[in-house]
Amino acid sequence: MATNFYSQSKQISLQSNRSRDSTWSVFARNISYGTNEQELRSFFDKTCGHVTTVRIICNNQTGQSRGFGFVQFNTLVAYEIALTLSGSSLNGRKLKISPNESKTTFPSTTISTATTTATVESVDSTLKSEQKTCVVHCKKSNYDAYIGRPSIWGNPFVIGRDGDKADRIRKYRAWIMSQPELLARAKIELRGRTIACWCKPEACHGDILAEIADAD
Repeated sequence: MATNFYSQSKQISLQSNRSRDSTWSVFARNISYGTNEQELRSFFDKTCGHVTTVRIICNNQTGQSRGFGFVQFNTLVAYEIALTLSGSSLNGRKLKISPNESKTTFPSTTISTATTTATVESVDSTLKSEQKTCVVHCKKSNYDAYIGRPSIWGNPFVIGRDGDKADRIRKYRAWIMSQPELLARAKIELRGRTIACWCKPEACHGDILAEIADAD
């Protein structure tokens, strides 16, 4: 009986500390760029309930969603249910949901500029350590974005006319570095995602796109 009382007391203490620290939060990736915070809240509220805070991270300059964010809960049960929703679809995209390891809380959008900057820097730090842009073969792996022809990311240079594979990759780097609109879009649309073409595991233009997308 004493053992049960000790165990229950310990559990209550741990949950109380967790609640004070507001750490029941998940990291949600692959959010569609058109999804807003209210839609994300409704998605989790429907299954988990107990949502306290929702934050979608946006580009500082453009205000465009960066495709990831955080959802915070006030109960352990809701938090654990939220983790089981990874792979569920919202607005046409399958969410990737994992524990928020950044230990950062995300207050409402009425926070100061200094706090916003600190928060985004913390998120970027988490993203860099957990979520690098990955290039895969489009027929061998699941992916978020196709970068082969005829997509806007496709390599316009072909083997033969434009040299061998190494020449094509070198020319692609020079070409895309002269395309400011594509450079900006790569950071928003490809950063931290799994991108696919037909070349992997061999070297290809996808490696350059991943490098651009992940660059600061």
